[in-house]
Amino acid sequence: MNKPAQFISILILSISVSVFAGCGKQETTGTSTNETVPAASESAIQERPDLSTTHQSLDEIKWNEIKDPLIEYGMITKLKAAISAFVSNDLDQFHAALSPRVGTAHDYLFDYPVKFTGIAEALQENDRVLVPIVGERLNKEEGFSPDIRYTFYFEKDKDGVWTIVSID
Repeated sequence: MNKPAQFISILILSISVSVFAGCGKQETTGTSTNETVPAASESAIQERPDLSTTHQSLDEIKWNEIKDPLIEYGMITKLKAAISAFVSNDLDQFHAALSPRVGTAHDYLFDYPVKFTGIAEALQENDRVLVPIVGERLNKEEGFSPDIRYTFYFEKDKDGVWTIVSID
């Protein structure tokens, strides 16, 4: 064998030995208290976005800045719960935020993810207060505007508590 071929063969052999030796060092023995986590798992954990941060980024409503005279504190509480349920994709929480008589009529809205960005001016309609929530569609469908508006219809129940009775 000529010198360059011999050199390459030795280089390949030493790299192979290093790789195999490195693989053997990753194994842990029976009662060791120092466990090693494979590098792939660590990077997967670090790359996964924090769910609470993701949820918060989908609710950009400045709740503390709502000054609409038609929107009362009880309405804001219900809206926060409904929007939080939307963002976290939690149907049970969503149902709890709505009037019990609504049932599952608005569950289809969960098929259309939205980033909520604000609240428009509320309107009075007889005994109802209509609160428009504005946002952006996250799934861009051809022919549809990314801007979206859901109007939450509030009525007082028999106890005088504001409840969400519909969403349009």
